[in-house]
Amino acid sequence: MPAPKKKKRPTKSAPARPRPDEAWIGGFFSLRTFVHEGDEAYRPEAVVWMTERGAVLGCVALRPGDAVAGAVDSFEAAAREPMEGEPRLPRRVRVASPALADALRARIDPAIEVRVAPTPEIDAVAEDLEAHLGERDGRPPPSFLGGGIEADAMASFFRAAAALYRAAPWKAVPSDADVMALSMPSLGARDLALCVVGQAGQGHGVLLFEGARGFELYLEEIEKLEGKPPASLPAGFFSLSFDRADDLHPALRAEVAEQRWELAGPDAYPTLAMVDEDLIGRKPTPRELTASEALALGLVELMKRRKELAKAFRGGDPVEVSCVVSTHAGPVEVLFRAPHPGRS
Repeated sequence: MPAPKKKKRPTKSAPARPRPDEAWIGGFFSLRTFVHEGDEAYRPEAVVWMTERGAVLGCVALRPGDAVAGAVDSFEAAAREPMEGEPRLPRRVRVASPALADALRARIDPAIEVRVAPTPEIDAVAEDLEAHLGERDGRPPPSFLGGGIEADAMASFFRAAAALYRAAPWKAVPSDADVMALSMPSLGARDLALCVVGQAGQGHGVLLFEGARGFELYLEEIEKLEGKPPASLPAGFFSLSFDRADDLHPALRAEVAEQRWELAGPDAYPTLAMVDEDLIGRKPTPRELTASEALALGLVELMKRRKELAKAFRGGDPVEVSCVVSTHAGPVEVLFRAPHPGRS
């Protein structure tokens, strides 16, 4: 009678063992791209662990806010199953973040030295990773749709934007330094700072900031640069611009033509961008698209009081307007106050 076969035990990763001559470097950085999840959009944080000799042992992308805890988890994962070489632990670790250093000391073997110091090697990995992501082949052409935004919703926004372009608020607001307050209570927007641009006859559109202080920080940075394009800004903003056909990607022009979305003119393509402090722009979420449509329709209503608005910015009585507009997602109350009460 044959002997019973022995059951194979599942293989396990070899235990991580210290290498007396090895030091690791770790850190995290924000990727220059956005992930859309429903009404949320965020820039992932990349965590990297590497040796001082340049070998990358671990790399993972995390949601913002999870970088410190996730970095410690990824350190342990890199020790168990490194991207290069055998499982091992370093004798020393260098990180630039004091918070990460504290989290490491609380979790890993106290015999491993954790030092806080600059990590230019991580910056180099970040540049290489961004270059790789920017050169990937097979990416789909740009589109106004996606990220939860459907064609009927975008068509409704295009109609509102066309009405806004025809209303020409840049002919009613004296200058792009004259800012009004915008609120949409149902969408969680209160006393945003609304700036209308295009008074000089070009670059028509609207900029929106979190508040009057955000707009002032933006102005200070722009004036400090004396006309040079900034590399970053102290505050992010929202932009609704009207672009020329030649400035748009051919795929976007083709999409507008195919969908037969309304335009106020051949050089009045409405473009939405949510721009962060690093000047990285992204497409709107479905909720933000609704807010953009309500903003456009609300400004059309506000333009019915053009003369009062011009006087308000010249020292006259403030103008307050409340209206309910019909968007693709339903009615939205929009409130304006000009000038913005937070502007000195």
